[in-house]
Amino acid sequence: MNPELPSIAAELLAEIIEAAPGRVRKRLDRDPAAAANWQWENANGGWTISAGDETVQLHVGDRQTVLNSEMVSCSCLLSPRCFHLLAVLTSLTLAGEAEPKTDLKTEPDAPNRPESDGDDIEITDAIRVAAQQSLQAIDSLLVSGARASGLIVQSTLLRAAHQSRAEGLVNLSASLIRMAEGIQRLRADDEHADCDQLCRDTTAAIEAAHGLIRADSVPKSQLGYTRRPFSPNALKRLTGVVAEPILTLSGYAGVVTHLIGDDGDIYQVVETRPGDVNLINQAYRGGIDLGETTASAQVISRSRIDVQNLTSSPDGRLGKGGKTRWAIQPVQEGHAADLSALHCHWTKDIREQISRVFDATTSPEQPLPRDRNLVCVQGTIVAANGAGVLFQPVDCNTTLTLGIAMDNAAVMYRQNLQMLARCPGLSIEIFARLRLNQAGWMDALSFRALSEEVTFPDHWLGRCHLGLDALHRHHFQNTQRYVEDIEHQQHQQQPSPDEQNSLIRNPVETRRSKSDLFPGLERRCAAMVIGGRSSVGSISSPTHRRDHARLVARGQRTAAGLLNHLAMACAESPAVTRRGNLNHASEKHRRPLILAVIDRYCREFRSHYERDQWLRWLDP
Repeated sequence: MNPELPSIAAELLAEIIEAAPGRVRKRLDRDPAAAANWQWENANGGWTISAGDETVQLHVGDRQTVLNSEMVSCSCLLSPRCFHLLAVLTSLTLAGEAEPKTDLKTEPDAPNRPESDGDDIEITDAIRVAAQQSLQAIDSLLVSGARASGLIVQSTLLRAAHQSRAEGLVNLSASLIRMAEGIQRLRADDEHADCDQLCRDTTAAIEAAHGLIRADSVPKSQLGYTRRPFSPNALKRLTGVVAEPILTLSGYAGVVTHLIGDDGDIYQVVETRPGDVNLINQAYRGGIDLGETTASAQVISRSRIDVQNLTSSPDGRLGKGGKTRWAIQPVQEGHAADLSALHCHWTKDIREQISRVFDATTSPEQPLPRDRNLVCVQGTIVAANGAGVLFQPVDCNTTLTLGIAMDNAAVMYRQNLQMLARCPGLSIEIFARLRLNQAGWMDALSFRALSEEVTFPDHWLGRCHLGLDALHRHHFQNTQRYVEDIEHQQHQQQPSPDEQNSLIRNPVETRRSKSDLFPGLERRCAAMVIGGRSSVGSISSPTHRRDHARLVARGQRTAAGLLNHLAMACAESPAVTRRGNLNHASEKHRRPLILAVIDRYCREFRSHYERDQWLRWLDP
């Protein structure tokens, strides 16, 4: 999907798909990316698409969203039920997913008091019907598979998403819309297609829908908020720590700035807008409206700020309403060196910091509130480790790897880490985010040098944000040859016995997460989402019996039983009828439910496994 293109309302796209003749839908199913080869031009608040001899017009206005059928037209005689119009509209971003989780709208000066997380919402019959419709739509996806899910399946998902949104099921609706967009990318061979994310969105939607069917009431937070709730906050001072880029597939870009409050907690100021990667630099070096003050993320992340009348959300996002007051103070010379002392946990040993992160969550798969998985570590650059950098923490007998937080050519993570890899022996203090599902790896976000070998520009104030600032050779007094040469030497040179016991070794690499903790089980679940039920072998097939025997031999009898249930669920016909022509929901939705059960089992198992790997890293 092109993030510069306008978006379209999900319910409108579903209506247009359903109204199109069957032969038109089949033609587009054979060539889902047809509109990508047409000429798109943006002028005067609208788009003109030249499709051969015909022309499609989109009148989107300032909102850049197609909301109704009157905003679209085609020059051919079959409009609006023509192939050209359908091809153009299915290539647009869905408006229902346009607001990313990291986005923050301008808050009202006097925030409304939304229902708290403790206020339960009664599950009505209409909500259960919407959840049932969602499970049925997901089952249709699992029958055909994402690769073969044409416009009819996509329309079914969009209809279910619209119905869920109408009943206030925000989280479920968002998952369904992400599924529809994921299918579109996959079928169009888009470079941003992500099969793993599609599988995660599918299981998340199944769990959300099934939970609504079974419950009598749920907390408001489980349904989701159309607008993040904010409440007054008594903060008086904030200190900028880290700025990092945001770039979403739904067409939003910007910057999030992490700050420490005088209460010792972590907060964020988020600036995102619909557009392309250029908005990242605009938000970082341009202006962010903070009440009656305007400042860039580059300045905010390196400043101490006196504040009044602030509001904040439960996950630490700060409001920027007109009544808030922000007084940005000039940063003193020692600001970069003082950051690690702002948070009581950042002054502790790396082992204690990692243990605290795991104590704060029960599952490494779940994100932590307020970004409490940020750690601050001092140590030394060792060498390159693939695309990452091998890093030796102070007072630690093993090394870890600094990885790329966002691997996109529009941001600077990869280039900057390559530059750091050319500086073995350099002492730095790094702010990083733990990869809870990959022992020994952290995503590097920001660093400062602990020696005089590095000279940064004055306005960096001694700290480099790795995703936004560009490191150059002249910033360092001593650098080695290219990263490829360093890696080659490390792989070719045989270490001596003393070197094998030195700090350069990385025992974590030998304890990497096993790629297949459950032989055949996770692979078959992904196959069902991508290729449909026919891609999962029958219970009597040689491959199934082999994988089942391997699981039993490893003592994973629960996984072996789940493998059997999956095969039997996939063997059922798409529409299971029972006596009296009645469909029992528990049996009709067997495929989605068994997929969700297997996903939960595998995630919990892997969660304990990864935690054990990190604990072994702490005490090698």
